[in-house]
Amino acid sequence: MRTARAVVVALCALFAFQPSSTVTGQRVSASMQPLVGTWQLSSLERGAAGQPLPRVPNPVGMMIQAANGYVIEIVSQAARPVTLNAAEQFMTYQAFWGTSAVDAKGSTASYHMEGALDPGRAGQRFTRSFERKGTQLVLTDSSSEAGLMTRTTWQRIPELEALPDYQQPVVGFWQWTAAGLFNAAGVNVQPAYRDASVIVYTPTGHMAVLYLGPPGRKPFAASTPTPEEARAAWQSSVSYYGTYIVQPKSRTMFQYQLGAANPTAVGRTFVHNSEINEPQVKLIFPPTMLNGQQVRNTLTLKRLAGVKDMWPDFQL
Repeated sequence: MRTARAVVVALCALFAFQPSSTVTGQRVSASMQPLVGTWQLSSLERGAAGQPLPRVPNPVGMMIQAANGYVIEIVSQAARPVTLNAAEQFMTYQAFWGTSAVDAKGSTASYHMEGALDPGRAGQRFTRSFERKGTQLVLTDSSSEAGLMTRTTWQRIPELEALPDYQQPVVGFWQWTAAGLFNAAGVNVQPAYRDASVIVYTPTGHMAVLYLGPPGRKPFAASTPTPEEARAAWQSSVSYYGTYIVQPKSRTMFQYQLGAANPTAVGRTFVHNSEINEPQVKLIFPPTMLNGQQVRNTLTLKRLAGVKDMWPDFQL
């Protein structure tokens, strides 16, 4: 439990931060260019504004930004113990997706969270200043009310030197629209419902997913949830980031989890087939049994961003 407490204390200050209510502007592809890409978290600092910012130990995470404004961000900490309870897991793993825009000066980005693991953050708006230096991106969040500042440093992951033709249709932001367990006759015997959710595949070979629980998740009574509140908020939610491989002949996709909301899921693999019928994709998972009949979990998603949004310099 000492290890678990140390992890929670290390990131608790960061995740207690609540973004300010700044209105998001219109998305402009050209202005988004400095932020576009797949980014790996390399440094996380937080403290009082105007003072040296202490580093949070062992931060890990991924941020994916498309030129048309869509973004997903996951921030966590390496080697989270499997002994963490639901509240401790929540305080050491945060994820949101939404839209963003850059101001006319090209130094500030505004965000609107379409969905978040924290049910109280969904729908919020906030701003960040940013500075791009080559393959490094520094984002700074500030809260004038609390007098706190958070600074994250990200390293851009290079795109594949040769993006295969068969992988190009997969790349992009995909928003969840429907799902369920389908029997052999094609009947959805157990429909599923979720808050606004996405899965993202990048031209670097990385991916991230934020599948939220059903609508009606309740915000927490305080900034730190109780284990019961966290468990209710995370029920039926799935979030992780990692790498993926597409097998063109079998249309099979392998997804390898490098970081996950559930610490026990790190290192695991998801396998599914995909059927793309623009602007939709179906993800079809291996068969399982339900009430004595064989069923397949099938997800339907719609495209929000494509390969040119994820990699503006890509030549078709």
